Amino acid sequence: MKKGELRATISRGYREMSELTKVKCGGDKCPGMGDKAYRCCDQLHCQMTIDHAYKAWGIRLPTTGHQFPLMGPTGCTALPHLRPWCTLHQCQIQATGSTKDRKWDAKYFRLRNQLTRLEQQLAEM
Repeated sequence: MKKGELRATISRGYREMSELTKVKCGGDKCPGMGDKAYRCCDQLHCQMTIDHAYKAWGIRLPTTGHQFPLMGPTGCTALPHLRPWCTLHQCQIQATGSTKDRKWDAKYFRLRNQLTRLEQQLAEM
C-alpha cells in the first residue's frame, strides 16, 4: 500500500471509530463525567492534537478562542484521525477495559488493533 492510500485508510478507520465511540459517550456511560459540558476534553489534548496534526499530517489547525483551543460550537473541530487519543477514548474502556457490551467491545478492540497496525506501517515508511 502506498503512503497516500495508507493515510486514507487510517483516516477512514478513525472516522469509523469516532462514530462507534460517540454512541457510548456521555451520561451514565462516563462515570463522574456525565454532568460536565466537555467531559474528557483537556487543553493538553488540544495541544497534543495541534502538534500531531502538523508533525504527522502537515496540517496547521486553527484555534477557536475557546478555553479548549479546538472546541467549536458543535464539538471538536479536529478530524478524528488528527486526534487519535480522543477518538479512541471511551470512559468505560479506559476505566475498566470493558463497556460490558461484548459485541460493541469486540468491534472496538478489533478496530483499535487495526488502527494500531496501520499507524505502525505508516511510521515505518
